[in-house]
Amino acid sequence: MDWSLLVNAFIATVAILNPIGNVPVFLEHVENDELKVQRMVALLMALSIFIMLTMFFIFGSKILSLFGITIPAFRLAGSIILLLVGLRMLQGKSKFESNGIETASQQGNTFDRARNRLSHILVPVAMPLFIGPGSIATVILYAEKTTSFPMAVMMIFVLFLCSVLVGCALVASRYIFNKIGPNGTQIVIRFMGMILCAIAMQFMIDGIGQLLPGVLDSHFLGSLASSSAA
Repeated sequence: MDWSLLVNAFIATVAILNPIGNVPVFLEHVENDELKVQRMVALLMALSIFIMLTMFFIFGSKILSLFGITIPAFRLAGSIILLLVGLRMLQGKSKFESNGIETASQQGNTFDRARNRLSHILVPVAMPLFIGPGSIATVILYAEKTTSFPMAVMMIFVLFLCSVLVGCALVASRYIFNKIGPNGTQIVIRFMGMILCAIAMQFMIDGIGQLLPGVLDSHFLGSLASSSAA
């Protein structure tokens, strides 16, 4: 058993999922729900993230190849979605204004309401915020390094642990932001909106750089700058 590979996979996956950093985005989407509904949504979100991570770990390369999708293309698509979410957060707009979703989410028991809410925020919160090009590329990379069935089982267990950490962070999101108050929450949400926009632009730059390597090639840019100076 390659324990160092498992530890590296755990650290890399947690880092790319960024559970603490993504808490404000999750809370912004469920801030109008009751606490018990929020917690149920958090648990369902963590379960969804685990399922998606496992699917991409097992079938990632085949899924993307089946649809003719490359990681750069997926990165560009994810960057556009994240950019739209980030701009909305910067403007302080609610996602659930006058579209009937808020009313629908108040019907039924806690699980039904949480499931209904999750269906509307799975994109963009679960994907591409948590399950984006970076996390997909990460699990596919470690899947390629997994050479035995016992190692594959342990890798899936590592993904489960990462999802549990995400769930814990999301469940505690209301407690965290109760400590800083509504104004502090709005400040953090708008700040995270700016961060999301920056992440989206970085995804876009990386995607374009992978599709058109010459655009971001340091030697190419250096020679261009030299010619301009001359």
